[in-house]
Amino acid sequence: MSVALIAPGRSMLLGPARAAFWRPIGGATGGSSGFSGPTPMAIAGLAGWWDAGTYASLIGTDSNPLPAWNNAVAAVSDGSGNGRPLAVYHAGSGGVAPSATPRLNGTLGGLGRSLMAPPAVPPSGTLLPQLDPDSGLSLIPADFGTSTAWTVYLVWSRPNFVQGGTATQIALLTFDGTAVIAADATAGANHRLLLFPGAAQAVLTASLERRHTHSVIVRHTPGTGIDVWLDGSQVAAGVSNPLASDAAGTLLLLHSGKAGGGAQCWFHEAALWEHALDSADVTTLLSAAQRWRRGARKGVQLVVMGQSNAGYSLTDGAWHLLAQGIAWHLGALAYNVIGSFTGGGGSSYTCVGGHGISNVPFAGQVLYPGSFLADPGDGSDPGTWSLGADGDAVQTYLAAQAQADLGDVALLVWPWTESDSARAYAEKSEYANAVTNLVGRVRSMLSRSAAALPMMWWNAIPFGSGTDAGTQMVREVAAQIVSDPTQNVVIGLPQTADSNPRGGNWDPSTGIFVAGSGDYNHRDATDNLRFGRLASAVAARAVMAAIGGDTETAIPSGIPTAGGPSIVHAYQQTAHSTTLVLTILHDAGNDLIVPLQAATGQGFAVMDGGSVQSPGPMIQATACVRIDPTHLQLTLSNAPTNAQAGLLLFYPYGISNIFRGNAVTDNFASVAKPLGWDIGADLGSAWTLNFPLAATTWPIPVSSAAI
Repeated sequence: MSVALIAPGRSMLLGPARAAFWRPIGGATGGSSGFSGPTPMAIAGLAGWWDAGTYASLIGTDSNPLPAWNNAVAAVSDGSGNGRPLAVYHAGSGGVAPSATPRLNGTLGGLGRSLMAPPAVPPSGTLLPQLDPDSGLSLIPADFGTSTAWTVYLVWSRPNFVQGGTATQIALLTFDGTAVIAADATAGANHRLLLFPGAAQAVLTASLERRHTHSVIVRHTPGTGIDVWLDGSQVAAGVSNPLASDAAGTLLLLHSGKAGGGAQCWFHEAALWEHALDSADVTTLLSAAQRWRRGARKGVQLVVMGQSNAGYSLTDGAWHLLAQGIAWHLGALAYNVIGSFTGGGGSSYTCVGGHGISNVPFAGQVLYPGSFLADPGDGSDPGTWSLGADGDAVQTYLAAQAQADLGDVALLVWPWTESDSARAYAEKSEYANAVTNLVGRVRSMLSRSAAALPMMWWNAIPFGSGTDAGTQMVREVAAQIVSDPTQNVVIGLPQTADSNPRGGNWDPSTGIFVAGSGDYNHRDATDNLRFGRLASAVAARAVMAAIGGDTETAIPSGIPTAGGPSIVHAYQQTAHSTTLVLTILHDAGNDLIVPLQAATGQGFAVMDGGSVQSPGPMIQATACVRIDPTHLQLTLSNAPTNAQAGLLLFYPYGISNIFRGNAVTDNFASVAKPLGWDIGADLGSAWTLNFPLAATTWPIPVSSAAI
């Protein structure tokens, strides 16, 4: 809180010796745009000012000021001090209150109601966010007739064309049943913003983007007509006002007044003057509008490919959560997923149960026949193979998508390794070539280069039909491809073994998973959703580096970069000791937590001689203790027979499961976030997560030197 001033060094008083205090717009509780320019309050004669950029001026359904984002709103209070709130408006009965929604324009928010949010998966053809078709705001009374002077200002964002219904236009400002400002509402030839749509309409612009944020100033001077400024430019002058001379009634914002007449836009800010602003005041108001980042806005589309775990995660809603999280980091206005899951039939899909990049020989037969690349069987380099039936299905599916949606594709998502982890370790080189071949072909389907379209992979899950050596091979290939910057591939989830088989029996109080329960070939829905949230920051950084953000142009330090802490060194003080000390490199956390079964060393293993290709005996850890914020001490079940040079550390090894809640984590959930960058505060407590420890180098050699 700060003292409010009415002049330099002069406090505003509420009474004798009672100084007025104020909370900065935005602040730690409301979001901040970093804007320090004027507000509409700087212009004399303000009749009403309504700001939804922060929640401080929003009134809840209990008639009290809103305590936080994501609460239902009944009205927007009048910042002018004139006591004229904007009331929530619905043309139909039973309307549901909109919500204070954060981070719609940089760190500034807005007001509206999304009909669904991840992890809910929208019906085919529906884009997120899908806004309420009968939600707007109203001001009573207002006078916009030809005999009165007035000026109105509005800032709004449209995330998508209207969805549902048959409307071809949306009303942004409606007075007494007449649309003052309207916009074309559907995809097609017209992208206009109109003044008084109809026979005498004036076209303010013919290039209104599908997704946008704009500000409009409409000024009426009796005897002269109406002038309009769109963003920073005047787009109309002296247009005749068709309203009656004594027109008085209700002013609606973002609604036509008819059933289902909501504009399906976010409300940000509005102001009203009951006089015509002069040129100096208009200049001031144009400066005030610079608080908002206006113009075309981005949507984030993900293309998800893979096997059944990719498909189950798709239907669980995990990748819609990922898209939402990426959009939050980029400041993007919309987020969606392109993908389809089939159990193995059809000719158009992106995810299919069991099928590998190419057929996987296993135990004398083919494991899950079917492939994305066609192996001609002539011993040729997999980097030269053409598409298989599954690859053709991906191409067919993508070709059927709307071009506008394909243009929004920002990331390829590959939650994929299952049957490929049953391959022989000796296939490492061939597998790497197959991966880069397929990724390149999918990028070509989208007419995108590697630099412009990153791919996000995960580290191999413990797949029930996989092998230890095959799983380690896949993990090594992933690390190899990520290390090549020309491939533009990132690991969004460096640790996936801290998850449960689908439908298994697990005790959250102990972390103990009942051995043999559940489907070991598929990950649990709870973990899939967690994966989607955990990967969002890393994926967003990859997208930001490739194509830039939207209203955010950089992701600050203090937000995850690598997806969690990593083991960078393993130290055995003396040969054959049962004690190892691990050095941990933090990502965005600054301390270590050893929860549940992590204290028993679960997941840690040392290979006593040999190599991944020719494994030696595995020694399991029996205890893990935090030494300090960057060091862990492991106790092994027995002493290795080899000296340090012959030992390899894994976390975990092969298809071993750590199970949910049992991985060592950082403390990111409790670390202070950069101002405006607390995703849990904005999107809900499920996003407040600690990140699991991972071994991002495969494997980790044990050293006789400490660091």
